[in-house]
This record gives sequence, C-alpha cells and structure tokens, in this order.
Amino acid sequence: MSIKNKTAAVLMALMTLGTGVSGISSVISAEISANAASSSTVADGKAPTAKSRYSSTDSSITISWDKVSGATGYYIYRWSKNAPAWVKIGTAPYLNASYTDKKVNSGSSYKYYVVAYKMSGGKRIMSGRSNEISAATLPSKPKITDNMTDNNYITVVWTRVAGTGYEVSFKQGSGAWKVAGKTSSADTTSFDIKGLTSETLYSVRVRAISKDADGNTVYGDYSDAVDVKTAPDFVYRRSSQYLIDRLDSAKLNPGQTTYEEIDRQDTEDRKSVRTISDADLAAIKKFVDAHFTSDMTTGEFLDYTVQWLNKNISYADGVHGPQYSEIWNRSHVDNCLNYKVGQCIQYNSTICAIMRYLGYDARVIQGWRGNSLDNKWQHFWCEVTINGTDYVMDSYNYGTDGDWYFVCATYSETAPYAYNSHYIMNRKLMAPFKGYITK
Repeated sequence: MSIKNKTAAVLMALMTLGTGVSGISSVISAEISANAASSSTVADGKAPTAKSRYSSTDSSITISWDKVSGATGYYIYRWSKNAPAWVKIGTAPYLNASYTDKKVNSGSSYKYYVVAYKMSGGKRIMSGRSNEISAATLPSKPKITDNMTDNNYITVVWTRVAGTGYEVSFKQGSGAWKVAGKTSSADTTSFDIKGLTSETLYSVRVRAISKDADGNTVYGDYSDAVDVKTAPDFVYRRSSQYLIDRLDSAKLNPGQTTYEEIDRQDTEDRKSVRTISDADLAAIKKFVDAHFTSDMTTGEFLDYTVQWLNKNISYADGVHGPQYSEIWNRSHVDNCLNYKVGQCIQYNSTICAIMRYLGYDARVIQGWRGNSLDNKWQHFWCEVTINGTDYVMDSYNYGTDGDWYFVCATYSETAPYAYNSHYIMNRKLMAPFKGYITK
C-alpha cells in the first residue's frame, strides 16, 4: 500500500474511533517516518541550527547548536579532506547542545552538521540535517631550530607543523613585537626578516596558521623566542680597476649549475663534476639579490664577494671558528653564505659556484701553496678563464693567514704577495720569483 493510501486508511480508522486531532498528528508523523527514510521532520517538524562559532585546541573542536524541542538526542557528522565523506562521529543526549570532537589532528580543517532524533513507539524519528559549519584545530607550536644573519637581515628556520602557513614576528630589545611577514605553505619553514640594523640584538618568534574551509584563520601558540644579533657592516674597498675590467670583459653564459673540481696535486689532472644544488642556487640568488646593487658592474660585485668572504667567514679550525667536523654535513655554499664558516675549499668553492651562476668559465683547483716542492701545504682556490687567460680568484681568510685575497690575478701577479709562498700545480711552482727555492 502506498504512503498516501495508508495514511488515508489510518485517518478513516481514527475518525471512526473518535480520536482527537493531536493523536492524528502523532500517528501520521510516526507512520511517515517509519515508511519514508527521506523524511526531514522530527516530532515537532524542526531541524537543529548549528552555530558558526566554535572553540578549538590543537587536539579538539567543540561545536554547538540550538536545541530542538522534543528531541531525544542528536547525531553529529563530520567531513575532512583526509576522509572526504560524511561520517557519523558521535551522539549527544537531548540535554546537551554541544559536542567536543577529540579525534582530530592539529592544524586541520573539518566540516560538521547535526541531526536531531526522537524515539517514539520504539521507532527513531530523524530530523533533517542542520546547516553545515566549518572549523579548524589550532596548529601545534613550532620550534626555532636555526638562524643565519647578515648586517641587515636575519633568516629564521623552524620545525614543520601541520597547518596552512606561518607568521614570523620580531622585536628590537624591549620594544613591541612586529609582524615581519607570513608564509602560505606549511612546507615553507624559513623566512628572511629584512631591513634590520647591523650589530643589533633582536628577538624572533614564529607561530603556525591554519584555516577552516570557509577561509577563517586560527593561530597556534608562539614558539619560544630566540635572541639573534645581526652582523656588523662590511666595508667594501675596490680593487684596482684593471682587475675589475678583466672580469667585466668576459663573455658570460649565466645559469650554470655545475662546475669542475680539478685535482692538480700530481702530474696529471683528475677532474670531478660538482652539481650546485637547488638549495645552494637559492642561497646564491639570495646573496646576489642582497649584495649586487644597481651601481655595480659584475666585476665589482665579484670583487666585493671575494672581500666579503675574506672578512666574514670564521675559519673552521676549532680556534677561530667551529671544528671542521661540525661543518661536514653541509654544502660549501650553505656553510659560507648561511653559516659563515669554512676553510679554503668552502669559500673558494662558493666563489666558483657564484661565478658559474653568473656565467663565468670557472673551476675549483686542488693543489698546493708553499715555497718549494718539498715545503708545501694543500690548498683549494678558484680559477677562471677569460679570453684565453687563466686567473686566480682566492679569498682566503682574514685573521688566520694574513689579510690577503686575489681578484682576477694571473699566477705571475700573485707571486710577490703570497707571503713567501706560491701556488703549486702538477709538481710545478707557478711563476717563481727571486728568492724562491724551486727544486
């Protein structure tokens, strides 16, 4: 029998028995609910209204709704992008008008709706669905793990947490906190705070951001603040113009991502190809963007770079800087441009990588410095070929072996200034001068 015909039969029977109108209403409601699963009415014809305001922590979300008169209880349903289907996650008794969902992940968004039900005659009468609401858990607290500085910026690095991005803030001394900026991805775990003052102490902190499905933003707790001091100003003094002119005369092929490292400690060259990683390319680009000003030629910038490395790198010998073993797990470029530590292979490989990025025909040489073939010590330097001539680019390290460096100098030109030592390759002393023992 159809619902329509069955309802008519019930009406006729009740009218014959003299049942009141209220009784007719209850019987019809129960009968329709029992036979039509698509019904959207509860006993008094009302569905719950879910409230858009909610509260959350990093491990729970509490939603609420307006009570439905006559309801026995409520079912709560949830949707998330990790499980894109509506799932019944819990129930609440009629006295309650809220529910706390504790099976959630930090920094995640969810949707909810509520259905009221009424028990009548052993049958469960369901209301329609409430309106849907969006909610998000708070992100977890990130931890600052590292920082790098220059004279006018600080790079902050932190642990990844779930969410949609991060907010980085800073303050100088006891001043007010300022928002430095925000990232738009949970995978971006570093940020440059720019426009700072040299040799100044700052505090930095980070908090994660999450958004619900409606785009509303929630913030997690701030990380513990870390104090960081910016580096001192670097004073650039131009080298001789003819050296810079040599660099500016080169035909460039920008964007090179490899370079050769050539071992010339014996009679024959042994070549290896080194790849400049994406992370190193990003560090080089950052350095170039920060230091290569519009009034510089490419040659002047490289002159500046050699001097910057000479003055700013702490020598990794356990005395002037960290132990050399502490920097093994990082690339040469990362050590120099981000951590400002290294030895000759680090800073001269960094010069080479920057020159390759700019388009020069450059390579790293592993050879010797010394005053004879019997009195020498291992050294790495950068060599660049311009218009058929090989030139030396070597920053060395200020304060550990004298304040010397070479910018696009021929091997002969380096001889009088190499502190009673000179470059040795393939068992040959390069361009020896008077006073050298060349045996």
